[in-house]
Amino acid sequence: MALNEVYANGESISYPVNAAVVSGNFVVLNGVASHPHHRGIVGVAETSAVVAADTLSYATLRHIGVFTGTTAEAVAVGEAVYLDAAATYGTAMTTTATDNYFVGHAIEAKGAVAGNVQIRINN
Repeated sequence: MALNEVYANGESISYPVNAAVVSGNFVVLNGVASHPHHRGIVGVAETSAVVAADTLSYATLRHIGVFTGTTAEAVAVGEAVYLDAAATYGTAMTTTATDNYFVGHAIEAKGAVAGNVQIRINN
């Protein structure tokens, strides 16, 4: 073990988030919309936000796995999926890259009707 190791397993870490974040929300922290190299921290909230002693709201974000989002768009297997840049958290996804935050890739296809899409988080 390296002496400067902070977490042996960094799959789930607590972060300051928007107070409205609830368990199951996709969350993007400090990302730059549409930028291929500044995606920020992407995770799915394992816990809903709670206010801590420092008056900030915190939630534990999971960085590895496949999670369910929603979209009315058709999605192909392996297609990139994005969270709306105006949101920075939530479950409503899009396949439109422009002005949105990349969160991962679809692991199954779905038709162009409102419904669930399974997304593998990419960090």
